[in-house]
Amino acid sequence: MKKIISLITILILLLPSLAACAPQQKIYQAQFFELFDTVTVLMGYADTQEEFGQRAEDIKQDIEEFHKLYDIYNSYEGYTNLHDVNQMAGQGPIVVDSRILDLLEFSKQMYADFNGKVNVAMGAVLRIWHEYRSYGQDYPEEAALPERSELEEAAKHCNIDDIVIDRQNSTVTLLDRDMSLDVGAIAKGYAAERVAKLAQERGEEHLLISLGGNVRAIG
Repeated sequence: MKKIISLITILILLLPSLAACAPQQKIYQAQFFELFDTVTVLMGYADTQEEFGQRAEDIKQDIEEFHKLYDIYNSYEGYTNLHDVNQMAGQGPIVVDSRILDLLEFSKQMYADFNGKVNVAMGAVLRIWHEYRSYGQDYPEEAALPERSELEEAAKHCNIDDIVIDRQNSTVTLLDRDMSLDVGAIAKGYAAERVAKLAQERGEEHLLISLGGNVRAIG
């Protein structure tokens, strides 16, 4: 009990100094919905709404870059993204942006760190679940689960070692023509971290980024 009272006392004493450290500006918020199929919320200090709005727009543009690069469902003019990588499975190397190589190297490290529990090469399996879910939503009376045999066959094409990264030539190769990448477990959190670092490089000192619940604080 004495420890709890002491802790509360310390926190009360710290409040004035914490307030003194806070920027003498107002807190503003911006949010948008179209990127990474989720809600992004930004909160930060600024002198005016217009000033914060411009900074938020810069961050939004950063997020949009990662969204286009890491999208597995759509292609975009001027970008070679993960959708294009999946389309080239089994057909040789494809030149990609270094930010895709960064993500895939990080993903392979996460696979090793978590004993295969996080595997971005599971696209062949996840695609089946996605198709069954979408069909069930459109036709609820016909909703069903995929056959186990179908999932087991797809699971044969999820070997993360079949993702070959060549830094020197800036290429990635999917050796198995039936495999595909799905970075849904990693991309938003990874992008949030990268976007935060870019914001810091531009001078952001106090900012909160929530990219679909993947929260990153600056300052």
